[in-house]
Amino acid sequence: MRKRGHLYWASLDKRRPALVISIDARNERANDVIVIPCSTTLRSGPSHVRLTRAEGGALEPCILKCEQITTVSNRDVEAFPMGAPLSGARLREVERAIARSIGLPA
Repeated sequence: MRKRGHLYWASLDKRRPALVISIDARNERANDVIVIPCSTTLRSGPSHVRLTRAEGGALEPCILKCEQITTVSNRDVEAFPMGAPLSGARLREVERAIARSIGLPA
């Protein structure tokens, strides 16, 4: 089962890390997961969250593009996470960026 807060390799527009943000109760039952893709193009933005190298298993510094939330089939997400889960503080930062991306007060 894919777990919330972990980075996984996923087949999106290309093979790239993605953060699972769907809740574990959903991940246990569904055939897909909700993810945020990572990019190594380090552009700042109100809905971007920067990860350092090795954070969550990231191979290099990257940006979580929280405005690009998408759902992908489990078969398009590797079974094992890239590393340890993101910290609670970092997940709250992601949640605030998601809220900003859809116009909610963050």
